[in-house]
Amino acid sequence: MKIVFVHQNFPGQFVRLAKSFVAEGHEVVGLGMTRNAKVPAGVKYVAYDAVPGPDDAPYQSRFSPVIPRLRRAYGAAHMAKTLKEQGLEPDLVVVNTGWGENLFLKDVWPKAKHVAYFEYYYAPTGQDLDFDPEFPVTNEEIIWRLRLKNSMQLGALDAADLAVAPTRYQRDTFPTYLRDRIAIIHDGIDAQALRPNPKVAIQIGQKGPKLSREAPVVTFVTRNIEPMRGAHIVFRALPYLLDLDPSLQVVIIGGKGTSYSGQAPNGQTWFDVFKAKIERPVDWNRVHLVGSLPYDQFVKVLQVSSAHIYMTYPFVLSWSSIEAMALECRIVASDTEPVREIVTDGVNGRLFDFFDEKALAARVGETLSEKDKSAAMAQEARRIALERYDYETVCLPQWRDFLGVR
Repeated sequence: MKIVFVHQNFPGQFVRLAKSFVAEGHEVVGLGMTRNAKVPAGVKYVAYDAVPGPDDAPYQSRFSPVIPRLRRAYGAAHMAKTLKEQGLEPDLVVVNTGWGENLFLKDVWPKAKHVAYFEYYYAPTGQDLDFDPEFPVTNEEIIWRLRLKNSMQLGALDAADLAVAPTRYQRDTFPTYLRDRIAIIHDGIDAQALRPNPKVAIQIGQKGPKLSREAPVVTFVTRNIEPMRGAHIVFRALPYLLDLDPSLQVVIIGGKGTSYSGQAPNGQTWFDVFKAKIERPVDWNRVHLVGSLPYDQFVKVLQVSSAHIYMTYPFVLSWSSIEAMALECRIVASDTEPVREIVTDGVNGRLFDFFDEKALAARVGETLSEKDKSAAMAQEARRIALERYDYETVCLPQWRDFLGVR
């Protein structure tokens, strides 16, 4: 088969599928905007430029959420036309729809099966937008912009033969009358390779401590330190976490940019904002802010973890949450709907009220003190990760059946 994957930051969620289909002898093409993309071996990668369309200029300022997506749609379509002129007629086109790229591709390649990969459908209430009273929405145009983003998602669904979302929660953000059209298949993680290792140790920086399972280590992972993933609550919990044990160390993995939340006020980073609002002194010699780590070091940090914190607004679930389960981490997580899809309180982790930093610390304390129970829950977390989310044994077969790739 000839398969095209489209993602403005290719390979994105399609990295494992692209590798698998190349290995099986299929012709795989990646289409994206990144010039220096880390492309899996054997994939032909083509970069496109976002370009203005004929209806672009009159609406540029007023409809800013739509215009970048339309430009990507035009750019992807023009590049697809070029590839078609060069002889490419794919059997299958799979597109992450969040960036608008699939809007015109069915018109370029009408004979192909077109698959829309959906991550999220926005809502003014009941999801991430109005979740956190500390960061209220004060401008109604924010809601209007979200509706414009959703309009692009609806256009993407109209232009697709099949649609898929990675989790039940993400599927269910879509209107009820559309949900039956959207399958649920997770991207998958390499749960078989991600194994616990009680003997592992890792050096934090050149002068930092060497961490192992001999002393308590609390971990928190986020792409960037920002509200959407609960970093402000974790920062407020730091004094209470450090009170639990004088030898306890905290490792925070995450950059200082912004991925999902709005920009921090007054040109600051969210890290600066959150650090300034901690109400009690913190021994920063025991809190290690390591930024973004290479993947192998990320794994080692989680392997030494005695309690792993995962937090999110009602939003897209992070891969790292399931990777932590596969690594047999002792999960302490926010009691929010995306998390409840993978963590059952008292069964494979402990949940707490998202906004209660003292409850967070208390649940970490339980995790550290109830060692046998915590170990049993961690083993159950790994079992669930293997049973539901392992790429090779679970998700890849589901994707093959769904896409019709043999």
